[in-house]
Amino acid sequence: MKKVVISLLTLAVALSASASASAAEPAKNMKSSQKAAASVTDPYEPNDSPAFAPYINSNTAYTAAINHNKDADYFNFYAKPGDLTLAFSRLSASNHTIDIMVRKQDGETLKSQFDIKGNTTLSVNIPEEGSYYIYIVSADAAFDTTPIKPMPYTFKAFFKQ
Repeated sequence: MKKVVISLLTLAVALSASASASAAEPAKNMKSSQKAAASVTDPYEPNDSPAFAPYINSNTAYTAAINHNKDADYFNFYAKPGDLTLAFSRLSASNHTIDIMVRKQDGETLKSQFDIKGNTTLSVNIPEEGSYYIYIVSADAAFDTTPIKPMPYTFKAFFKQ
């Protein structure tokens, strides 16, 4: 009898944990599936805010895409004082431009570059140890009333600390 009670209790705890995890996921899954219809494969979605942004590492290539008019991509990183060099490449042509900003977690912009149509490099001084993020968006596409074609890109960040 004790084995049955323990087994049922273990099963109930497992099902409860599974249900709790599933209850937290639908918003993320729904958001991803809404974009999937018109998207280029972007393994980092949803990353439309710093709260959902993945953390990146130095000297690692990341490939993602601006998939629709209102899409914005965030990538978090933790850094010590020093220099950050961000090498950015667009992987397709588009009439729309890309804007890149490197910001502190409080939103203060350390460096920005606007109206990017091709490849670029940003050099940023990281003033203090802490959390930062890279913000990538197509501001001019946000005002376009027709759906845009996805704009894939790749970037690599190099930290000198």
